[in-house]
Amino acid sequence: MLDRLNGFWIFLVFVIITISGVPSPARAEQMNTVSSEYQDRASELLDILKGSQKEEQFFASSFLDAIPVTQFRALVVQLQAQYGEPLTIARIIPASKQDGTVEIAYSKATLAMRMVLDSAAPYPVIGLQVTGANMTDDSIGKIKPEMEALPGVAGFEIAEIGADQASIIESLNADRQFAIGSTFKLYVLAALSTRIANSDRDWSDVVPLYRKSLPSGILQDWPEGTPMTLQALATLMISVSDNTATDILMTELGSNAIDDIVYKSGHSAPDKTLPMLNTVEFFDLKMPNNADVRELYVTASNNEQRDLLSRYSIGLSPESIEIGNLANKPQHIDTIEWFAAPSDITGLLKIIEEIEDPVVKNILKINPLIPRGDALRWSYIGGKGGSEPGVISFAFLTKSKSGKTYAFSGSWNNSEAPVDNEKFTLMMNRLLNLVAAR
Repeated sequence: MLDRLNGFWIFLVFVIITISGVPSPARAEQMNTVSSEYQDRASELLDILKGSQKEEQFFASSFLDAIPVTQFRALVVQLQAQYGEPLTIARIIPASKQDGTVEIAYSKATLAMRMVLDSAAPYPVIGLQVTGANMTDDSIGKIKPEMEALPGVAGFEIAEIGADQASIIESLNADRQFAIGSTFKLYVLAALSTRIANSDRDWSDVVPLYRKSLPSGILQDWPEGTPMTLQALATLMISVSDNTATDILMTELGSNAIDDIVYKSGHSAPDKTLPMLNTVEFFDLKMPNNADVRELYVTASNNEQRDLLSRYSIGLSPESIEIGNLANKPQHIDTIEWFAAPSDITGLLKIIEEIEDPVVKNILKINPLIPRGDALRWSYIGGKGGSEPGVISFAFLTKSKSGKTYAFSGSWNNSEAPVDNEKFTLMMNRLLNLVAAR
């Protein structure tokens, strides 16, 4: 819920320097030839990844100002820990004389790295970004035992979404209820989209900024009363997991609209996730000074829970919430949360897929949650994730190059210790890559 998944969170994207005036390699393939300077730098890149320690001759000073050598070397070690030793250059895909993608074969995977050179001699590297990773001889059969071995409990479901139903491709603990963090915001998006499809609201409707929450997001720092369209709020809620945008939308929609989506999507345990808490209520109920109310809340019926939230003014004063209490270790993730099984998320993604509104799909795809090179394996990919200590969760709606639509969802919970976001992110990314290749 603190959403470490937003901003600089995917470890694969480990170096990003602002690059202007050069085209993306996404459209390149073999349209351009590799310059001798680019070929030389690619060879030097392999040597540096092997530990030559010649970064100061390889990178431009602007790069090293942003990413010091010590930091870069630590990232190189991190890549080796995940993917083994770098072995050779698999291929180079040019986009221009100074821009392209270098694929480096590691012992466990092939990594795609976008590399951009300065246009002037001696052509130092001004930008480097890992844009994808394809594991060697990978399979879903390998990933499942890795996921089962994680401390706590983890699960996933991959389903092909058809006109009538979803066909399960593979799953693990798909019917188990997990804390899903900010992935719950997809329920809010589906409820809003349904209201708009029914002409009850419009994307262009304007509401003032109110009911501020805490980060993640940006709106908590904006002036009170700033006019916001529903589309802008929904976009921020999904793309940067803005909590203030989420709470405003939940207020505008009302609890019944969100409850309806929970039931319509076929949630297997609606009493566990309803009433759907807004983010300030979530934070507030987890505070140490609300222990008495929390104990009453977790044993109460849904109607009693709604009454408790109102009677104790839970969530009405975000200023009194000490966010540091939630930053370092799992806090009540088995009781105060948003819950769904991977199979429940499949049902939710099916509803979203069936909403014939391009705005919804465009909002979802702003932040695909995986490296750019891997996202390009799909004709469409959109998603939402959520994380907090002890919780990480993902939901992806994808369309393959062959035209098939898939729902991916996965969660990992550990009530005893923080989970390894990077490890689980990689597992989900590997699942996506494997299905994209079908």
